[in-house]
Amino acid sequence: MESEFGKGLVVNLVKFSEHFNNTQVKRIHDVSFYLEQSDEKRGKMISDNPPPNCNYGKSVTDNIKYFLACEYKVHGSFKEGMSSMVTLWANGATDHLYEIKAPKGKEWNKIRKLVKVLQNDGLEMGHSFNGKEYTLKDILALWELVKKICLLIDEKLGLSPDWGEW
Repeated sequence: MESEFGKGLVVNLVKFSEHFNNTQVKRIHDVSFYLEQSDEKRGKMISDNPPPNCNYGKSVTDNIKYFLACEYKVHGSFKEGMSSMVTLWANGATDHLYEIKAPKGKEWNKIRKLVKVLQNDGLEMGHSFNGKEYTLKDILALWELVKKICLLIDEKLGLSPDWGEW
């Protein structure tokens, strides 16, 4: 039987990783940056003619305006709107964590434990609708887990991994 979202360890890590570069994450990043600014700077950022020091480009402005018109308007608060966007991202991304598996055996314990943390945290974020408020930091925490697992897999294979700068 074929899996809908993938099976295995590396396959599901790769499929899950692809979601860290999609338009939803870009929007979450842009809105997170916007929310960190002062009220005065926020107003300038979304004005029709922002000053150069507040002009981050059309895509950033569009992402912020989308957030304000949709998520903020529906949820009534910046935190709840942001959390909704993160939960929606995680709902799609973490489908690849349902059937993620690490090999059995004592030598895989460390990897298996991290995979379980990734699976539990990710699925809770995207599928439990538990009332917690999520932010970009929660997405980045999942990314750090993925990187740690990937490095450990390479070490397990006898390689000397280096994540690299780019």
